[in-house]
Amino acid sequence: MVFESLSKRGVDRPTLAALISTAFGPQTGIVAATEINEGFFNAAFRLTLTDGREVILKASPEPQIPVLTYERDIMRGEAEFFRAAAGSAAVVPEVLCANFEREVIDGDFIVMTVIDGVTWFSVEQQLREQAKAELKRQLGGIAAHLHRVTHPRGRFGYPAVGELSGSTWPDAFSAMIGAILDDADRFNAPLPLPSAEIRKVAQRHADALAAVDTPALVHFDLWPGNVMITGHEAADQDEDGAASPRVSGLIDGERMIWGDPLMEFVGMEVFGRADRDEHVRAGYLAAGGTIDTAEAAERRMTLYHLYMQVLLLTEMGPRGYTDPQYLGYFGSECPKRIFEAVDKLR
Repeated sequence: MVFESLSKRGVDRPTLAALISTAFGPQTGIVAATEINEGFFNAAFRLTLTDGREVILKASPEPQIPVLTYERDIMRGEAEFFRAAAGSAAVVPEVLCANFEREVIDGDFIVMTVIDGVTWFSVEQQLREQAKAELKRQLGGIAAHLHRVTHPRGRFGYPAVGELSGSTWPDAFSAMIGAILDDADRFNAPLPLPSAEIRKVAQRHADALAAVDTPALVHFDLWPGNVMITGHEAADQDEDGAASPRVSGLIDGERMIWGDPLMEFVGMEVFGRADRDEHVRAGYLAAGGTIDTAEAAERRMTLYHLYMQVLLLTEMGPRGYTDPQYLGYFGSECPKRIFEAVDKLR
């Protein structure tokens, strides 16, 4: 499936060659290049280099493209995510080059190793329920390992946007939700309630955030489009159901946050409760993770869902989505969930 977005820059072959030369030296060229169309924000290409390596190159949007506040310099956060996650049991791409000099193009670019397999999303309709359950267990376990990685200096929030980070989680999250509501106003997002009303409700429950005192590494976008899998063909053809697909790695860490591990479950299932999914829970707990179920944690989950729904609804404007199925689904579901979350927090 191809996702069209105004934020994806066009990158021609000579520019790709110049970027690779900058990353690895003039002796390295490109043998083959294929654009990856499954992502929503950055331009991405799979390249075969003259030295035989297969790499992924991602380039940030052009500077004149309007973006949400948290998306400013977002690729720098993605590079930080992959480097931090490399110290966990999660399989992520190795960052071979992260260039933020903006000398070749008027934006950032990173070059990474390739993760084997296909996205879970691309084959989801072919998977049996047993295979999906196993993938959920594996993903839960991987998330638990990610959340053992903590910020070395105790900072919360988005690392690339200074005003959306802080020394405490209440400070960082309050800035984050305030910024996305400002963005909603700026882009005239069709919120079901005035942004001022949503802001007041969120502020009223800021105390629930204070229980989070350690900034954990959170991917915050672990939907099946960002989870690579292998072995799905064998699992589908196995009559006895003994073969299982495997999660081969995580990609697209650009929405990463240093914060509350509970946020991860919102990124996994934006309209549901992945923390209550029996398979995700089993994998997460078996890997040593703990899931907070206190009253304050429930309020935090509602705040995180509120944040996600406002984000999804607001980003439709600057990205210029045109797919009627996407717009119809998210355009109706997000307002409904925003209203439900606000009503729950009143």
